[in-house]
Amino acid sequence: MGFLKNIMTPPAAAASRKPNNQQQYTTRTINPPTSYGAAPSNYGAQQNTSYYPAPTAPVAPTAPMPSGGDPPKKYVKVNGVMKLNPEFKRWQEAQTGVGTATSLPNSAQALPVVSSMEDHMQLNNDLGTDIPLAESTDATIEMMQEPEFCVDAGMNPDTMVDEIGAVLSKYEVPMGLMNKLMMLSEYHSLEFIIDDSGSMQCATDTKDPETRQPMSRWKEAKLRLKEMIEILAYVPFNQIMIQFLNRPDQIILTRQGRAPADFMQDAYNKIDAAFARGPAGTTPALEKLQESFVRGQGKSIARYFFGDGTPNGGVRAQQEIIKILKHRQDPAGNPMTFVSCTNEDDQVEWMKDAEEIAPYCSEADDFKDEGEEVMKDQGVALPYTKGFHLICTLVAAMNPDDLDAMDESVPFTKNTLDNLLGIQHNEESYRYYFDCFVNAQRARRVEGPMDQIKKNVRWNYNDFLRAPVAKDIPQVQQLKYQLANM
Repeated sequence: MGFLKNIMTPPAAAASRKPNNQQQYTTRTINPPTSYGAAPSNYGAQQNTSYYPAPTAPVAPTAPMPSGGDPPKKYVKVNGVMKLNPEFKRWQEAQTGVGTATSLPNSAQALPVVSSMEDHMQLNNDLGTDIPLAESTDATIEMMQEPEFCVDAGMNPDTMVDEIGAVLSKYEVPMGLMNKLMMLSEYHSLEFIIDDSGSMQCATDTKDPETRQPMSRWKEAKLRLKEMIEILAYVPFNQIMIQFLNRPDQIILTRQGRAPADFMQDAYNKIDAAFARGPAGTTPALEKLQESFVRGQGKSIARYFFGDGTPNGGVRAQQEIIKILKHRQDPAGNPMTFVSCTNEDDQVEWMKDAEEIAPYCSEADDFKDEGEEVMKDQGVALPYTKGFHLICTLVAAMNPDDLDAMDESVPFTKNTLDNLLGIQHNEESYRYYFDCFVNAQRARRVEGPMDQIKKNVRWNYNDFLRAPVAKDIPQVQQLKYQLANM
């Protein structure tokens, strides 16, 4: 993944209505939503709990909790550190009777997820104190209530915050990540290129949410695409194009003034129809990407390539793709995301190489594998939920300084952490995150000289507490220089 852009840097000219985290905000009073956006009772029914890895640390046993009665507090402080209340989690699971109440495998150790205004109100009530929203979140909510913005997203200004809060709550997306989604409206097109070669019929290690058995790579691509479309249904965008490697079919999606539910239903119908025809053929990934860049000259296009292996032409084609991405014009305006759909990691190693070499380029594995990687680098305090992973798949390539930097063995500054998670953490909570990060680095497995260098760094806590961005800290600059010259 790449390190800190707390608010979007737009690739196009419409920056005038976008918040900018490098500025000092003068926030105005925000009218609270008329009803806070709890998700409908069946809203999370399709959530794939089989993606979630088992907890990595034991939790003290507790007595069973009856399903009735008033709910416990959702949020608590433990030694001054804000967390999700384990009793609330058990109560919620007793109410639903369906699996785990959170996608976090380490919910007892992680910082809390605040996904909506309802969550934020409950956080303040439960902890008996005023915990401000992060500056970027405040600015994003103001922007979301502007009539022009709401029309572009197919929603009413009075309900937009609630509606977005409902879908964020479904996936446990931290509120701070809303501002990252807003930058998607500045791209001429969001282009999804799907590998429909014969190997996509093979099984992957991702579980089918219905059968709990490994699904095909083809089905994984469809489900991950539809999850991304669901999020996009609630934010402004100009155009979505879905195309395939071997067939001429193209799906063009535009808002046309439709509400999110109407847009999403139409998109799902078209995606289901396209995927009803199974995969067959070869993997002309190089040729398809060349065609896309030629067709998109002079435009700002975010590209997403879903694939499972080596392109036609083998190593030569892989090297040519990386070369194209490394030298493409305006990489910030033409971000590239590789979405790997396979259990054979060696077959998609070239995608990870592209991420390391090309600017504004990211590779996204499935939630389970990405979650394990993030926990290994960031520690147990960062609440890397299914929703966090989903937003990273959509916009990490556009955010090399934070979302695409979680595996670079550099801690987030407090300012960055606040803006990503959406609330201004007390110092005890930030210190807890920082210490968990340090512990993760000390426990990291040394597989080469770079790992040893990262493991031996002794970070200065006060630098990260005070600095706006990590890349401005001399110690971080020194590490990056050292690694780049190995």
